[in-house]
Amino acid sequence: MSYRDITPLTYKQRAAFERDGVICLPGFLPADRVAAAQEAVFAALERAEFWRGDAWRLDAEKPVWPAHGPSASKLIGNKHPELSALFDSEPVRGLIDALLDGHPVDRRIYRRPMCLFTLPNAGEWTLPNGWHTDAPRLASGRAPGVQLFSFLSPVGARGGGTMAIAGSHRLLDGGRSLTLKGMRRELAPEPYFRQLWRNKPLAWAADAEFPAGAVENLPLRLVEMTGAPGDVWVMDLRTFHSASHNAADAPRVMLTQRFIRRDVVREIAEAHGWVAPEKS
Repeated sequence: MSYRDITPLTYKQRAAFERDGVICLPGFLPADRVAAAQEAVFAALERAEFWRGDAWRLDAEKPVWPAHGPSASKLIGNKHPELSALFDSEPVRGLIDALLDGHPVDRRIYRRPMCLFTLPNAGEWTLPNGWHTDAPRLASGRAPGVQLFSFLSPVGARGGGTMAIAGSHRLLDGGRSLTLKGMRRELAPEPYFRQLWRNKPLAWAADAEFPAGAVENLPLRLVEMTGAPGDVWVMDLRTFHSASHNAADAPRVMLTQRFIRRDVVREIAEAHGWVAPEKS
């Protein structure tokens, strides 16, 4: 039996992920583990006087983008067992197993989930300009892995949620290794990327649709990771994405973890020049 046959994704969801490199799975996580993770994180936020009882306390002067406020690692910490348990639940294990086609995960770099915390930091929302990928293109064409994002507090539109360029994971898949620098160099002349890769963020009206276009005959569009606790966004590590401004009244509190295929770790290192290529 193929791992594709036992995936917790429907056929339609799997097809959407392979096409877009990013999808949302509403209510995917177990409610009891979500509640435990929330309790651990909001206890830390209460100790830091950002949260009291059932309301935010944002008395300090708010940061201005690109500043996002205190470091989540220092403010909340990443070693709470409740956070690891949330992404080690059975639906998540099955999801990662299926998306990596049963290949083992290498946990030497990304051992545990990481909190993402962004205070309100923008009066006017703008398109982000920090587009990057978390993995190089590999000559083998193999997908390096996936990244999960979830929510410990509701995140609405223009509330600081990570943004991704759906479809971008399929660009420059030409049988050669490329790091981010090389990808940006090759994509920079494309009209779609010229409007995104600007020195200053571009103001974007609340009722305007996000930019869409095509490169190499591949359709591209922006998606904003919004949702509620229990929802999960899944992203191919080759997908261009960026942090975004938080023009909402509440902080963004999210959780993320990367899952890298063990069998591509050396190829990733070779692409970056960290190790010498193996002789064929």
